Amino acid sequence: MMILLVKPESVDNGFSLDMALRTEPLELEYISAMLQEAGIPCYLYEAALDPHTFEELLTKYRPTAIAVTGYITQENKIKDYARRAKAFDPDIITLVGGSHAQQNPERFFEPCIDFVCRSDNIYAILDVLRQKPFENIDGLCYDTCEGWKMNPLEAFDINRLPIPDRSHMERYLSKYRYLDVYPVALLKTSSSCPHHCSFCYGRTLNKGRYYQRDLSLIIQEILGIASPNIQIVDDDFLYDADRLWEFISLIRSHNIHKTFICYGRADFITENRELMEALADIGLKYVMIGLEAVSNRQLDSYAKGTSLNVNCACIRLLRELSIHPVGLFIVDIRFRRKDFRNLRRFIHSMDLAYTGISIFTPIPGTGLYGQYEKRLLTHDPEKWDFMHLVVPPVHLSLFRFYLEYFLLVMDLFRLAQKKGIYCFLRLKDYKHIFRRLLFQEGLRKH
Repeated sequence: MMILLVKPESVDNGFSLDMALRTEPLELEYISAMLQEAGIPCYLYEAALDPHTFEELLTKYRPTAIAVTGYITQENKIKDYARRAKAFDPDIITLVGGSHAQQNPERFFEPCIDFVCRSDNIYAILDVLRQKPFENIDGLCYDTCEGWKMNPLEAFDINRLPIPDRSHMERYLSKYRYLDVYPVALLKTSSSCPHHCSFCYGRTLNKGRYYQRDLSLIIQEILGIASPNIQIVDDDFLYDADRLWEFISLIRSHNIHKTFICYGRADFITENRELMEALADIGLKYVMIGLEAVSNRQLDSYAKGTSLNVNCACIRLLRELSIHPVGLFIVDIRFRRKDFRNLRRFIHSMDLAYTGISIFTPIPGTGLYGQYEKRLLTHDPEKWDFMHLVVPPVHLSLFRFYLEYFLLVMDLFRLAQKKGIYCFLRLKDYKHIFRRLLFQEGLRKH
């Protein structure tokens, strides 16, 4: 038995920012470790980096099964890999997983796909390979004579995950980066999310059950990571103060020296100055904060539970501690021209060099999606990249909205480069990405 684990390449729609953000295939590294523990050989194929084609690997390994994962923008790529595997050998078992498949399994109910794994429980894959009765496998979706069946879903305890097999990452270590930081490894210390923001599906994952990974396992994993930089991928790492103090103590007692990147909420940060000082002392250098908006009205509409004053205080505090705040904002479809200007002025006034500007996107599988489903501009999953309008703007034409977005991101890119960051990106390449967006999408009819 041989299993091929597949991470598809990014969608080639001209708007990819892979040169700024490329992450290791952590979800497949967990599966690789599990399979090795079970004595099942596997090969992790990362299409963007591997020198071999998919067909070359099929020929070389003759796999019993392939397991493919990816984001919503890679939905068509995932299906294509399943089709190519079946074309090579109809008996190859094709499995699909990942957060998009978990949230929207029915989008993968196709003849080329045998199973959709909609549980965080990676051992469901092992159950399939060992031919356990399908009806007893956690969260499994599979075709029957009467159509597709979805098994009941159980919450999965993250502590059951093995230490990921990072032998693949170590081969391509220099390729993984987060903005100016490279190489970067990923670390997962919790599952699901403890918050309820309306635009995010984090809370709905793992059947809505929030689990924290045992800190002893986390330290064990960190000690085995070759990269000097670690991005903690939890939806909100800065959540449990007591746990964070214990984490700090363990990092110090094990004499660990790493640079850490994580997500956090502005209200928690401002309420825990002493804790943030200690985190800065052990290597926390970047915190991604969902600031989202520059008015309390907009913040309330996203159910953020915070305020503009808190956001400003958070930015100032992080800067005092020599932690880089990475401000994440939503460009709302209700934006007028003045709203684009207000967002630009706020970022300049707060001297925010690191920013992420996303166009409002109702994600399939969230409650928010149902509110906008009848107004969609497109059903193409490749456009769900937070850089395309998938619902029409309320007050501006498509072209005017994209033009304002283009001017905003160009201005913020120049601001960042003046501060000596993003030097690995060329302005003309960046312009080309967003110019294509402006003219291809902005001139498109509804």
